[in-house]
Amino acid sequence: MKPRSTLFDEAFLRRLEHLDLVTRRPVAGHLRGSHRSRRTGTGMVFADYRPYSEGDDTRNLDWGIYLRLDRLILRLFEEEADLPVYLLLDTSASMGHGEPGKFDFARQIVAALGYLALRNYDRVSAIAWADGVASELSGRRGRTQVWPLFRFLEGLTPSAGTDLNAALRGTFGATRTRGLVILVSDFLDAAAFAESARWLRQFRHEVVAFHVMAPDELEPDLPDQVELQDAETGQALVLESTSQLLEAYREEMARHCKDIENACRREGWSYLLAKTDAPFEDLMLMALRRAGVLR
Repeated sequence: MKPRSTLFDEAFLRRLEHLDLVTRRPVAGHLRGSHRSRRTGTGMVFADYRPYSEGDDTRNLDWGIYLRLDRLILRLFEEEADLPVYLLLDTSASMGHGEPGKFDFARQIVAALGYLALRNYDRVSAIAWADGVASELSGRRGRTQVWPLFRFLEGLTPSAGTDLNAALRGTFGATRTRGLVILVSDFLDAAAFAESARWLRQFRHEVVAFHVMAPDELEPDLPDQVELQDAETGQALVLESTSQLLEAYREEMARHCKDIENACRREGWSYLLAKTDAPFEDLMLMALRRAGVLR
């Protein structure tokens, strides 16, 4: 019997069966999968022609062209390759905030996309990060790895500070095959997101950023006197909550979200603001389709 997961029920998993991860670029995988490879060879989709060179496989010669033009021309085909998928989940202490909770919502996003990638026989790595890389489940492929992925995610808890730049350098500092990077975070980082984006750009991955926010972060409802405490540093601030202060906060939060979105757009990445009070299936089945991440 399969172990039960608290992340999804079976009905939702069945709905995911009708979707596929897509990538805008050809991929550089090694094993057979469901995505276009940059290599050409014995695939089913015709790609191009090129002149025959000594040592080429004669099975790909176009004999029709030879009979008409007396020239040896090879037919090239796109191969189907597996896609490296890197799932980076923010496990910093700030992710433990919110009602509905940000962390559980974020884990569902990662689990769903990991499920789809493994079902497509892509190579999946799940990286938990906070002020650096906290833990990793790497190099998984095939349907049988869905439950180990779910157990890995269910064993995580939010703690520590936030340093996306350190996490990205810890993850991609070593050579990794170019693929699809999925960032799931509230992006409440003291450092600028744009700096991390510029560093990641050099590896030419395709990137999707999920900006996970709780309703009370976007539209806070506070009493007149309130003590606010930073979940990551422990610093506390006692203040009087006024309409002017709340309006200034909302403007600053909207500016923060827009800055993250603009940084992603400049790099050609996909950006989605994932509000935890939105129906999760709407996010997965509608918003991701519009963004071109699912089909």
